[in-house]
Amino acid sequence: MQNHIIIEPASKIREIARNALAGFWKPVIIGILIYYLLTSGVELLLNGVFVFSNPMNVYDTNIVQNIPYGGSIYSFILGGPFELGISIFLLTFFRKRKTDNTLLFEGFSHFGKAFLLLLLMSVKIMLWSFLFVVPGIIAAFRYSQSFYVLADNPDMSVSDCIKESCRLMTGNKGRYFYLQLTFIGWYILASIPRGIFSAFSDGTGAFAIILGIILSLPMVVVDAYLMTANTAFYELATENLVVMKGADYNDMVNADYTVKEESAPAEDTEGAEAETPEAEPEKPEE
Repeated sequence: MQNHIIIEPASKIREIARNALAGFWKPVIIGILIYYLLTSGVELLLNGVFVFSNPMNVYDTNIVQNIPYGGSIYSFILGGPFELGISIFLLTFFRKRKTDNTLLFEGFSHFGKAFLLLLLMSVKIMLWSFLFVVPGIIAAFRYSQSFYVLADNPDMSVSDCIKESCRLMTGNKGRYFYLQLTFIGWYILASIPRGIFSAFSDGTGAFAIILGIILSLPMVVVDAYLMTANTAFYELATENLVVMKGADYNDMVNADYTVKEESAPAEDTEGAEAETPEAEPEKPEE
């Protein structure tokens, strides 16, 4: 089956994302912030609690090397379900303009597949990275749609999700790569407050951690923008999102974007007709 080649430029994909986020920035940012607290936040906390101390003797000097391991175990076990959960959250928002934070835990309904999918993707990307850095990056782009595919097709096998992602990204990896690059400027600007704080603080203590999280909020805003744009990219690749162009095919500025909607089921129409009782035929007079 031939895949769809995305022709929309990155600027228009970002425009789709902004239009989708209009009026929904706050709930989407809150959902993504909860996702980060449940993943990266808990990982940092566990790394501070579960640490392996490795005594070393370097040049007749005893040095204790602390190796955190709690967060790595946590991410290894629960990273997949949370990744599936954020994919479901983003797809639901993009398609229905609804934000339900409980969807972040929906990935646990398919825990086994989500766990295996992240594991298989990580192994494949790692093996490609052994050849060189660039093949590893290309592999990451090739498998980037796998969790969206699983979110749409929970009955699909893990290997089929990866194959479908590869099919969708055939001919689209360059466009996807460029889309990510267009957000670098935003990330640099958003990281300035946290960078200044890190330069004058060691980041230890409850107050410093809380302040660091607050100063990281601008980056969460950019993450919401990027994640929504990536969701739009997936919808374009699957042709769920279609471009309705005007008379001039090259007029991309005034293009209207819409999401395909399925027609109402036939039984609903029949049910509506059934609600109107038909008049009984008159009986002939004897």
